[in-house]
Amino acid sequence: MTIIGHGRRSRQAHDGRHDRILVRRGLCKAGCGTLTVLPAWCIPGASYSLLARQPALAQLALGISAEQAAPHCRDPNRLADSSTIRRWLRRRLESLQRLLPSAVVTPTLLAWDWLAARRILSAEPLSP
Repeated sequence: MTIIGHGRRSRQAHDGRHDRILVRRGLCKAGCGTLTVLPAWCIPGASYSLLARQPALAQLALGISAEQAAPHCRDPNRLADSSTIRRWLRRRLESLQRLLPSAVVTPTLLAWDWLAARRILSAEPLSP
């Protein structure tokens, strides 16, 4: 497959260093359509970059509330809503569940109290 440069476009990438970035575009010669080349820290279709999401999710894991875990952005008026941060967590957990082997039984209850969840849902090694 051959890709021909097709210019650049502006894209949202909110985090502590970026507000908007320029991404490269290309046309597939085989007729596949237009492709956008994203940096590794950008999530397709997302306004906030991975650089903003990871610290917010880490703070949730430490027991900090979703309201206080909002990532710091270059634009101070651009704060992620607590429901957005909870959605990031839910999607992250769903993506991790897809990676688990089918033999592992996953819990059906998700506790928002991380300290209680850590006591209740201890990690156990898989038996051979």
